[in-house]
Amino acid sequence: MDMYEYKISRIPRVKIPCSHPLVSWWLMHTGSGDPHEYLPCDGCGDTEGNAIYCKICKFRAHFECIIQPDIINHPCHSKHPLKKVLAETIDYTDGNCHFCRRPLDEVMYHCSICNISIDLSCWIYPPPFTIYQPKSHNHTFTLMARKDSFTCNACGLVGDRNPYVCLECDFMLHKDCIDLPRVININRHDHRISRTYHLGHGDWKCGVCRKHIDWIFGGYSCKRCPSYAVHSKCATRGDVWEGEELEDEPEDEEIEDPYKVINEKEILHFSHEHNLRLGDDNAADNEKCHACVFPINSDPFYQCVQCKFLLHKVCATLPRKKRNILHNHKLDLQIQGKPGEVFECSYCLQFFDGFRYECKSSGRCNGFFSLDMRCGSISEPFHHELHPHPLYRTSAERKTCGACGKDSEYVLSCIVCEFALGMECATLPRKVKHRCDDHFLSLHHGAENSSGQLWCDICEGKTDPSVWFYGCDDCGNTLHINCVLGDMYYFKPGNRYGKAEVVANVGMTRPFCVVCGKRCIFSSFLKATTALDLSASDSTVLYSCSIECAYERGPYRDAEPKWYYESQR
Repeated sequence: MDMYEYKISRIPRVKIPCSHPLVSWWLMHTGSGDPHEYLPCDGCGDTEGNAIYCKICKFRAHFECIIQPDIINHPCHSKHPLKKVLAETIDYTDGNCHFCRRPLDEVMYHCSICNISIDLSCWIYPPPFTIYQPKSHNHTFTLMARKDSFTCNACGLVGDRNPYVCLECDFMLHKDCIDLPRVININRHDHRISRTYHLGHGDWKCGVCRKHIDWIFGGYSCKRCPSYAVHSKCATRGDVWEGEELEDEPEDEEIEDPYKVINEKEILHFSHEHNLRLGDDNAADNEKCHACVFPINSDPFYQCVQCKFLLHKVCATLPRKKRNILHNHKLDLQIQGKPGEVFECSYCLQFFDGFRYECKSSGRCNGFFSLDMRCGSISEPFHHELHPHPLYRTSAERKTCGACGKDSEYVLSCIVCEFALGMECATLPRKVKHRCDDHFLSLHHGAENSSGQLWCDICEGKTDPSVWFYGCDDCGNTLHINCVLGDMYYFKPGNRYGKAEVVANVGMTRPFCVVCGKRCIFSSFLKATTALDLSASDSTVLYSCSIECAYERGPYRDAEPKWYYESQR
């Protein structure tokens, strides 16, 4: 029999011989020379598996090999012994361990006098009775293991049991709040913030959840901005804090400016090799900014003195590194990728080919997190013409978007009413041009002054007045958002992807899509010229109205349109 197939039966056969702190230990016979890796279980003798280990006595045993005594004296509940009972025989507990608050197992230890139940894990690994953390507090904290309501001096939240107490200072803290970091960066503020147990008198509002902070308790505050503070729990949320303690760490280096000033009207931008000159008002209607891929329209812009490179003036000033309310790490501004390379925004989920903000931090974000310029430029407070109140990224919970009625993972919320706006709708162009109307189209919501059923002038389908849509204030036309934008609105006409080229849909006629057979109604379409046989002169032009039709799984790098492949077979 293979030695690795041999399993020793693990049954309770050894008692814990000491009252020292125990740690979790992995028994593994690897032959690396580490003496601990050769120590067998004191119960079954096996040298593999997860075990309990005493560093002082060198006792080690699998959890299953330990004999569970009928009665124990727990260091955190010394008033009465706890008896081993089956959880199903006690019907008046809340079903959770008194200390770790996890659901109780089938077997537990219970004090019937105090109605305290603990699971087997908290018997083996009891919480520390005292904690001395000099960076957190000058004195020792002592566990008060009882069911008493208290307000934590660190976070200001109410706890229902087990505070750690400093009797000298009359402090009570949650165990987790003792180890709160002292100096951190968060994605809602440009400066570092520091932990304090006392904010001081004032009308404080949290810079994350936007709710009131009780000034007699603790939180985080900014030394450079006297009025800025954040709840302790909000500041250390996983979607807000980058996870690093920065006390005694040097400040970040200064960020290089995105451009150098040549003269009053010329700059040299880091993304382009030629000088850019402040443009006049005669940009073509279909010209797009190379950064945000929005039409130039009447916005101030820079244009290259030697080629057709264009940047909105506001896009030219975007910082090369910045924090964003949607991500907990600092982001780097990246220019356009390789020809034919397309990106998907991690939050609004739109495909685009312009500039992007990318997370370069080590870990799971590296290379897999990109924001387009629209989401990358979101800041608080966020104002939208179709809602009367400012919006904030107050929580990470999913909500229903008030613009499209769909469930959205990434939303901006109103602190005055219940309105929420998903990122997909928050970043929609406020005004757009479409061939169906001579005027600018703007976002609308509700039936407003219209009476009767509304119809889309592009697809001729019904327009739901309960969701946002585009409309013309001069002509009264109403149009579906998707019919106006399509899924290639954030692609720059003239760029190629595989064998296809993006073409602005501004001609006299609209071509037929080779996949769905319908007219190309969106602002852009894909065009490919392909030979039907080996003769280069014998070719035909194929069109696809959208990415959805053209690609089987989206526009990935070096992928060729599905419809182009099928035409060759």
